[in-house]
Amino acid sequence: MSEMIVVKSKIKELAGDCNVAGDFAEALNEVAVGLVKRAAERAAANGRKTVQAKDVYCGETSTETMVVVKSKVKSCVGDLNVAGNLGEALNEMLAMTISQAAARAEANGRKTIGARDL
Repeated sequence: MSEMIVVKSKIKELAGDCNVAGDFAEALNEVAVGLVKRAAERAAANGRKTVQAKDVYCGETSTETMVVVKSKVKSCVGDLNVAGNLGEALNEMLAMTISQAAARAEANGRKTIGARDL
């Protein structure tokens, strides 16, 4: 398993009225690591040595609750540098992912989000 770059205790703040199953944080972490690794591949393919927010997310970042441990994101990109705004962009993507998982659980009549909702 990869190093945890998400903060388990912060997920509940973004899950709305839903509860959070034990397997959700680990599954969300795998999503986060995958997003960062794909962003690093994109940066390298474009001849850049720095992974930037635009490699993960192109919208406005507005989520105040940080579920991402920015200092641990660097461990996912290998020898590339990490732009200062990468953590916020990744956080925004994960906030949307959590929101979508909560909506899926509620649509299926459940009050708990789990790994299967990703």
